[in-house]
Amino acid sequence: MDGLVQNGIQVITYDYAGIGHSGGDVKLSMRGFASDLVGFLRALLPTLPNGITFVDVLGFSIGGYVAQQLVLDAPDLVRKMILAGTGPSGSHSTIGHQRPMAEVQSGIMADPPQAGPTVDAFFPSFITAPPAGETSIGMAWLNRILHARDGVAGQNGEPPFVFFTSGAPALPSLIRAYLSWDADPLPYALLQTIQKDVLVTAGDNDLIVATANSFELARQIPRAKFFMYPGSGHGHLFQYAGFYAQQAAQFLKGGFPDAPAFAGAIAPLGDSFGVEH
Repeated sequence: MDGLVQNGIQVITYDYAGIGHSGGDVKLSMRGFASDLVGFLRALLPTLPNGITFVDVLGFSIGGYVAQQLVLDAPDLVRKMILAGTGPSGSHSTIGHQRPMAEVQSGIMADPPQAGPTVDAFFPSFITAPPAGETSIGMAWLNRILHARDGVAGQNGEPPFVFFTSGAPALPSLIRAYLSWDADPLPYALLQTIQKDVLVTAGDNDLIVATANSFELARQIPRAKFFMYPGSGHGHLFQYAGFYAQQAAQFLKGGFPDAPAFAGAIAPLGDSFGVEH
């Protein structure tokens, strides 16, 4: 977030109902999460200056699933999207939907979360192992998450630190929402109706959302661009935080080239393609 702000992007963070610092019940589907987000945005946008009526959305992992459902349900609220470490719904994609290994899934979904398996799932040690005696990229990332608000959390009206799956019902409900998304072919079928500029990013060895799934997601969205980060996994956007923030800001500011034709339109061929005179 700091990197995006430093690159001139205004950032608004959001906790889903029943997760993190938000009250209420955790929804049991991505459509439920997206419905709450639509309500939040329709309440928020009229309060912002300059008559803003839409937002750019960055969705990471499960947040990428919610972002897809959001743009399908309320396309008027979204200008551009960045989808990181995420994939399409359903299990019947054209190149074969891949699920995370059971050991990885159980490690990151443990209650309470387990540091070792979580770090290794986000930053696979076989590609990110540090030199002897140095702190790994993953542990440094986890320590930042755990201690970034040590000086303010729980003080002067600030909420205390909580994991995003805090609360007894949160984790089972989140797992159910994920499994429902994984079994639903409809959002996947509708991806080609998304007429937005989209940047899809992935690590080249993601153990949580298979890199092939991210590539398939980009293939199905007409105006999507796909970038794969070397020597990284699910946490690629944290591993390359500075560069990622620059790339995201460049994309949001219109700095990426566009393909010559979108949404099935065919550019004129001219007189040089087999036309006889």
